Amino acid sequence: MSIAVICFVTWLVIIVFAIMPKGLTLVEMIFTYFVSSILTVIIFSILDVNLHWVPASRDVEKGVALNICRFVEIPLLLIIGVSILNSRLRPITRWLLAAAIYLFFMINEWLLLSLGILVYHNWNMFFASINYISFYRCDC
Repeated sequence: MSIAVICFVTWLVIIVFAIMPKGLTLVEMIFTYFVSSILTVIIFSILDVNLHWVPASRDVEKGVALNICRFVEIPLLLIIGVSILNSRLRPITRWLLAAAIYLFFMINEWLLLSLGILVYHNWNMFFASINYISFYRCDC
């Protein structure tokens, strides 16, 4: 069940990414994808393997769902966010769209928790929100 929900959310992100006007060149999008993928893998690995603060589920279905989220959904959302922040829209519109993407990140994090894909130990939603804000900051 968890893989179906995550795949549905990921398909929604892919559809939004496909239909939105791109404010970045292809090279910039590829670079942003690889940087955000590397940051995602490093941060989640540190939190899971080293600190045991956000252990991922050892179930195969939930592990695949988490990998889909880490390698497809989060980098595409970051590319969408960076593209919006670098677009020629009015500043208030850019920041409102960026806030909507940030809200989507937090809803996705809640979804991962409620499906049992992630479990928090010594971690909470506030730390997760700071983590995603720092992603935005590093990719811009």
